[in-house]
Amino acid sequence: MEKGIQYFQGITDSYSAKVGLLLESLPYIKKYFHRIVVVKVGGAMMEDESMLKHVLEDLVLMKYVGIKVVLVHGGGKQISRLMQEKGIKPRFVDGLRITDKQVMEIVKMVLVGEVNSKLVSLLNQHGKIAMGISGNDASFIHCQKRKYAKQGRDVDLGYVGHIVDIDASFVTDILDDGFMPVIATLGVDQKGHVYNINADTCASEIAVALGAEKLISLTDVDGIMRVVDGKKKLVSAITKKMGMDMIASGEIDQGMIPKVVACIDALDGGVGRAHILNGNKPHSVLAEIFTDKGIGTMIVKEDV
Repeated sequence: MEKGIQYFQGITDSYSAKVGLLLESLPYIKKYFHRIVVVKVGGAMMEDESMLKHVLEDLVLMKYVGIKVVLVHGGGKQISRLMQEKGIKPRFVDGLRITDKQVMEIVKMVLVGEVNSKLVSLLNQHGKIAMGISGNDASFIHCQKRKYAKQGRDVDLGYVGHIVDIDASFVTDILDDGFMPVIATLGVDQKGHVYNINADTCASEIAVALGAEKLISLTDVDGIMRVVDGKKKLVSAITKKMGMDMIASGEIDQGMIPKVVACIDALDGGVGRAHILNGNKPHSVLAEIFTDKGIGTMIVKEDV
């Protein structure tokens, strides 16, 4: 009898813990109900299908509790891999890919033909919920050739685009029809030339255009790291000024630069909060959206 009571108590404790988690998520479900959350994915998680499925399950759950999820994706690792298979060495400047005509064809092949279709297929295993699009569909992302300078010298990035305008209604119509837009980061200019757009930058601009409540950038690391007493430690929250200072000092470098700049630009454009999370940690998006503590690094405009 005593063993039975102990067993029943164990079930009750487990049940109470689950109910507690659900109740903890309730105010966040109310807060984000019918609000837009833009999520950017990329990196190694795109290579690991089990990790990718965890991320997509999070987005499906968010959609089914009434959050308007917009998924923006890059495909940098896949692009670099195909370039190397074709004997082309990838070249970058401050995390931005130099994209000539030959590389641009690879970019289109990977982003639209491989990554976008894969994401849409995995999402639609949970119902007819996702629609794959790219920025050159109906020219909803209008761009021009991006100009870039490093240490006072102009750098020709090739077919890398600077976003001029986004037709937000093209995306909101898809959301209003009950679908989750899955956006490949391409844009088109007035002459019909297609350009590669940095995925972090594109996600930021889309979040601003849509008036998103939150921008979440998923990457391969826990967030922004800072060396303290000789050890790297996660910075849980920083202000816009702190982020720019860390870039200037070199604490934030390489591929993290465009991610942090994109988050800051989103905040300047009116997005409520921006986050950098490790997408390789199972259900990191749900932990950020629906729990009190969250994870990763949150970036805000003012003091935190």
